[in-house]
Amino acid sequence: MPWSASVSAGLSARDAGPDGSWQSLALSRSVGRGYLRASVMRYHGTLVQADTALPSDYFIGTLGAGGNFDNWVTDGWVSIGRQRYGRISQTGTDQPASRESTGATSSPYFAVGADVGHVITLSPGWYATPTLAVSYAHGQLLRPAPENSGLPDLETDEPTWTGGANLRLDRAFGPEGRNFIGLLAARQWSSNGVSALLLPVVDDSAILPELKSRHYPDSWYEAGASASLSLLPRLDLDLYATRSFGMKAGDVTSAGLSLRTRF
Repeated sequence: MPWSASVSAGLSARDAGPDGSWQSLALSRSVGRGYLRASVMRYHGTLVQADTALPSDYFIGTLGAGGNFDNWVTDGWVSIGRQRYGRISQTGTDQPASRESTGATSSPYFAVGADVGHVITLSPGWYATPTLAVSYAHGQLLRPAPENSGLPDLETDEPTWTGGANLRLDRAFGPEGRNFIGLLAARQWSSNGVSALLLPVVDDSAILPELKSRHYPDSWYEAGASASLSLLPRLDLDLYATRSFGMKAGDVTSAGLSLRTRF
């Protein structure tokens, strides 16, 4: 059965911040010891800047490939999509007024990444997998104009490099070892953990001021647990939960599930 399809969903909750959610559909094809995959995802999240809530919906398509080659596992992917800005509202009031953006209503999104790891058999049914990962993403942030300024809402470019070192410990069990439970410990780094708006660059010849942001790097730890359970001969359930520690923008708790069928 070389084909598999999955439907997934998840939630993320930031300490003292807004929650996020995502849903995705994926189709995979096994090719020897490797695979090819295509997926589409919707992510909804809200960014809070200076008591202003900026919700966004991301619609992203991804193509990926990878495999397991003599216990070396590797994955690579590229994503292209669009971020659509929601209604802007003031926080901290019982009934905040909201409005549409007076500038751009959406912006392009692009990302590319890869990881490589090595599966180490500790004993029958026990596996450790150290992994290194790197990715690059480029999007934009909408910056609401000050009230009564007469200016439209403007955007800033937000290029971001991310790197990580992960260690997984998995236990296989059940018929043919098709069920797994695992623990994860990770160290993550980002070139853009916090984005701060700089003073506008005023050019008398320009129609609008140019906005730029300063990107502050961040590093943090993550811990998590996961499970992959065979429900039926062709149906699997995947579960995961993670928690970050030490993020400048507030730690995040995430959880998700996926149903996979093979055909």
